[in-house]
This record gives sequence, structure tokens and C-alpha cells, in this order.
Amino acid sequence: MRFHPTAISLASTILLFSTNCTPIHALQSNPEESPQRLSDTTTVCTASQGRTATCEVELDVPASCIIDGSSNCPIVFFFHGAGGTNDWFGRQSGVHANNVIGVYPQGENGWNTGPKSSNTCTWDDYDCTSDPDEGAFISSIIHELRLLGALGNVYLVGNSNGAALAHRLASNANMDDLPIKGIVTKVTQLLASPARSGPGNLNYNQPSAGGPQVSVLNLMGDNDLLIPYEGGTSGVFGGNTNFVLMSALDSMTTWAAHNGCSTGYTTASSVYGTSGQAATFYDYSGGCDEGIIVEHYVLHGAGHSIGGSTTLDGVRIDYDLA
Repeated sequence: MRFHPTAISLASTILLFSTNCTPIHALQSNPEESPQRLSDTTTVCTASQGRTATCEVELDVPASCIIDGSSNCPIVFFFHGAGGTNDWFGRQSGVHANNVIGVYPQGENGWNTGPKSSNTCTWDDYDCTSDPDEGAFISSIIHELRLLGALGNVYLVGNSNGAALAHRLASNANMDDLPIKGIVTKVTQLLASPARSGPGNLNYNQPSAGGPQVSVLNLMGDNDLLIPYEGGTSGVFGGNTNFVLMSALDSMTTWAAHNGCSTGYTTASSVYGTSGQAATFYDYSGGCDEGIIVEHYVLHGAGHSIGGSTTLDGVRIDYDLA
């Protein structure tokens, strides 16, 4: 088996982090496969725009992460795809084995990252007060976690529509509302246009100059008929041609440039799946500051269904690479 560079490089980005936030409630641990419901004890659902009775936020805290009622363990959000649920993360995320805190939000029939038939406002009505404001929702969850005493770095793992949300949130990262340190995105890339979409202020679709650096690990198949590897329009946007995807490599170049890394890359061969299908690893991390990675895997011949449980060189692609 070839030595897997990401297994070390992503680990270097998950550094302990402390804030000036003073916990007002003690963080509690829970048994494995029995996450807590943060939405039952806070207002993250009831006070958030566009949430219905389906809204739920699960919090999964290993006992090993708690010291005197607080924690510096990394915090990892897991985002399901369109039409998916958060039901299975508590059983399969592996946060207890990896000593990280898991957060499992439930979206409103997916995530509001593009045109949706359930929305009441147009995609460019930024003052809309009825449709889900995903940036504000995730920001409110992070705020509650800080109050509880969860003080670690924040990371996002998303698949498909959940990966689109991870890209969106990372594009709006800031130390006050969305202090995001890294994302793992599977089977989607950044939007080339529009520049903004959906309600609120945390709704920009590309990273802006002056924003914080964000490590990015991205996985895509080059035979994806739903989210084309080379970019362009997609059926997920319901025929709305205002929404255009970057190519996968342009998306990675955008993240590399944002992070002050080299926009060139080195490549290496890899294998994915149990049958040893071919993959290519693109490393944009040259010139990055210490602790920042920008890495991309293309799985040759693979389609959109690869994101959930793909392995590369025998390592599952999610935060386990850390």
C-alpha cells in the first residue's frame, strides 16, 4: 500500500484551539451510538429561519473529550445529501474512536444552496425571511457549542448537497460567525456563479479576499452525470442557468489561491475501492502555510454514488484521514 499523504497532512490541520468564550453550561458526554439532541435543549431549531418540525441537531461527545466540563477536541459537522437524513451518523461517524465531537444537523429536504421547489423566495432575494438561512443556522449551532464549552477547531464533512453546503460555509468563514478550519467535500465543487444566493449575509458562493485560510480535501468521480467533473450546469438546479459549477480543478485552484498556496499541483497515482480502481491525487499544498492543505482526488470512471463510503488506498474518505 502506498503511504497516504493525507493521513498525516490533514491531521496537522486539526490543532487544539481555545477561545475567549467562557462556558456557561458544562458540556456533557454521551455513550457511543447514543448522541444527544442539542435541538431539544437550545433554540437552534425554533429560533432559526426557515426551520420546520423536521429540524434536529444531534451532538455526539465522547467521554474522552471532556475535561472539567469543557473540551478542546476538534468539532466535526457531518452534512447529509439532498433528501438524506442525519439518522445514521450517530452509528457510523466514528467520532468516539477518533476523539472528536460530532455534530449531525438535519436539513430541510437537503440544504438551501441553490434553487429549491420548497423555497418561497427567489434565489437572489437576500432579505428573504422565510426560506432556510443555512449560514445563520450553522453559526447558531457553533455559538451554542461555545457556550457549552466545546472550544475546539471546527471542521465540516459533506456529501453531495452536504458538500455544497460545506463549500458555501467555508467560503463565508470568519472568526465570529463561522470559524471553520477545514472541510472534506465529496462529489461536488464550488459554484462559478452566482456570487451569492439565498437569504442572509453568509451566502457567498466563492471564498472572498481577506477571509481566513481553510484546508480543503475534495473527492470527485470523473464520470459523474449529476455533478459534472468539468463543471457547467446541472439538473440539481432545476434548469436555472444562473447556477454554474466550476470544473473540479478550477475549484481547487480557487481554494489554493485563497489560501495563499501554489495554484500549480503535483500528482500521484492512487487506488480506490476494494477492486483497486484507478484514482489520481492532486496536491496543491505547495507554498501553503504550515497546517494548511489543499488536496483533490479524482476517481476515474466513478459516478455520483461514490461519496458515502469510498476508500482510497484502504483508508475511508472522511475525517478518518486525519
